[in-house]
Amino acid sequence: MRSQHGDGSGALRIAAAVAVMLCAGMAAAQSTPMPASASDICAKDDDDEEGKAAKPAPLWKRFTFEGACVELSGSLGATYQKQKAGAGVVSVLTTRKGSVSGASEVKTATADFQIDTRRKTVVGEIKTAFAVKYEKASSDPGNGSATLTEGLLTWAGIKAGYTDSQMNFWSGDFQFSASAPQRTVGLAGYQFKLNDDWSLTLAYETGLPTTQAASVKFVTVYPDEPVASARLSYEADDVSFQLAGLVHELRIDGTHPLLAFLGRAAEHSELGWAATAGLTAPAKLGAKGSEFSLQATYAVNASPYLGTAADLSSLASTVPVPVTTEGWSVVGSYHFVWSEQWETNVMASHLALDITLPRARPSVRTRRYAANVIWKPVEDFKLGAELGYVEAELETGGPLGLVKGISGRALAGYLYATVTF
Repeated sequence: MRSQHGDGSGALRIAAAVAVMLCAGMAAAQSTPMPASASDICAKDDDDEEGKAAKPAPLWKRFTFEGACVELSGSLGATYQKQKAGAGVVSVLTTRKGSVSGASEVKTATADFQIDTRRKTVVGEIKTAFAVKYEKASSDPGNGSATLTEGLLTWAGIKAGYTDSQMNFWSGDFQFSASAPQRTVGLAGYQFKLNDDWSLTLAYETGLPTTQAASVKFVTVYPDEPVASARLSYEADDVSFQLAGLVHELRIDGTHPLLAFLGRAAEHSELGWAATAGLTAPAKLGAKGSEFSLQATYAVNASPYLGTAADLSSLASTVPVPVTTEGWSVVGSYHFVWSEQWETNVMASHLALDITLPRARPSVRTRRYAANVIWKPVEDFKLGAELGYVEAELETGGPLGLVKGISGRALAGYLYATVTF
């Protein structure tokens, strides 16, 4: 585990070196001679949506190295979260470790850094992406933690590395970790281009935890329960559509004392699967850039793929052991653009999860609502204010039931600032 900022800086240097060496090494055997001009090597379609030339990137941000184009990007952010605390009120604030915090307020500082490289070859561009996130929350001890959020290579349809699950689709500009389902996994797959707009990707993915991790690591993977996934996607004219699914084997060791009490002590395995559909499209209400997005998911013995990232944190702290489950979730949002400086986002989600045991029928129901206002006074800087509301209904399955926590409601507020480069 990396818990010092210095470790994060070292990781950035290693990521940059690996990215460039990987591009250079593979291209040495497969590429044609590169153009001598640096501008040709880093040639990129920088036109905006109206066909006008966009502002060129500064030399420190995009440059050539050993025949590869290297591009740097990142952001710095600060967030203040406060929730209404009291009897019968569920906790909704999430910490850096992904756990649900009972603190009345949490202050968080973040730094994201990404290195992208690309190099032309006979069969297409080799592209790499390495991204590291450092975050320190007031509710976490120590000096914060650095984690790898992406380490991906793509080349001629091949995709391999540490990246988003193929079940990921919906994302919103919200502060309560709003993405669905925002699961980062080890992945190896191949993308088939069906035509200019449609593609099909088949992949192997590492598994996901169903309980709260004990510590934060620089790279977190769970290879014990691999997943076979497929995704059919459409991208054209500001419209995105996705159908995705996965299958895996859920292994239940049966050693937890609660499982013995509830009549499920024997070690066994179950087939798990999930399917999801998502759509993002332009909206007529609002200025240019306004859009709506939604995603619906159904899962059997695959609860980590339900709901938003915030729901994953809640479920991991609520259900302490792997069990057989069945559930569904739906999430939708509207991004309303008022002007170049002002934007508004609203969202709603619902998650239903049922747990099957011989002597009990625990269940979890959550509903989330959020709305925010974002102000962009200058380029690459924004300020925001957000209000979120959560309702949780937990059926524990008896006084010694499997599900931990209480039913109730919570109201949380967020103030945040972000600068990007």
